[in-house]
Amino acid sequence: MRAVVFSRYGDESVLELVRRPAPTPADGDVLVEVKAAGVNPVDWKHREGAVRNDLPFPLGMGWDVAGVVRATVPGGPAVGEEVYGMLPLPYGGAYQELAVLPASAVAPRPARLSHAEAAAVPLAALTAWQALEAAGTGPGLRVLVHAGAGGVGHFAVQFARHLGAHVTATASARNLEFLRRLGVDEPIDRATAQLAAAPFDVVLDTVGGPVQHASWRLLRPGGTLITLPEPVDEAHRLPGITARRVIVTPDGEALRRIGALIDSGAVHVEVQAVLPLEEAAEAHRVSKEGRVRGKLVLGL
Repeated sequence: MRAVVFSRYGDESVLELVRRPAPTPADGDVLVEVKAAGVNPVDWKHREGAVRNDLPFPLGMGWDVAGVVRATVPGGPAVGEEVYGMLPLPYGGAYQELAVLPASAVAPRPARLSHAEAAAVPLAALTAWQALEAAGTGPGLRVLVHAGAGGVGHFAVQFARHLGAHVTATASARNLEFLRRLGVDEPIDRATAQLAAAPFDVVLDTVGGPVQHASWRLLRPGGTLITLPEPVDEAHRLPGITARRVIVTPDGEALRRIGALIDSGAVHVEVQAVLPLEEAAEAHRVSKEGRVRGKLVLGL
């Protein structure tokens, strides 16, 4: 099969398109013929060495897949079924023609989505879903999502609205109208953000660094800060604020529920571009620039 791998940590130039043996499913795994693979910031962080695992080089890339089941397990999806799902972190293997995933990690592909659109969903949508769940998001709460037009962000603002929250989100000026179309109550230009006067019940930090540091003072006493890209920085902790990091885990049942929201029209999936597998390095370069609206996808 064709696969994108890397044999040393480094910039996007270390990515190689090679031929390698097809993977063999372990007990509980399904084998999926990959039609499209999602691209996430964790992908290039893995390539650079910030996210590591205990496997030897060469290492596979990516965690989001959409495709067709070619081998299954008792009680799992049927052979020939179109599914989408997420491989467990930190073991990548989505940028390739065949991938193995736990049967519990996949769900039927939403009917209204193409394979490319479906591949944009799992990791980002599950991250948003699990983050909002961890924060106890519900009706009437004031929720702030940093980088609301990004991969995780554009799902988070829609899920928060679905849960009945009042949603504020930051984005670049060019994406403010996009946020309005997603149902954001208060889109804020991140370049001129004035947030301190409006304390929030929940802040979702998808950026890290100075954004996490500034987020503490945007929360009311008893509020919750959820950080995604990095651990909670204890040096900035404020009393009365709950803070935790959420690291996404595969969840096929949650993907079924997310798929139902997508098929109902309640949730929109934004794909900025679909690139061929041969252009994985370019996809990483664009992703790292940090100006992607929604998601990038590799088509196989």
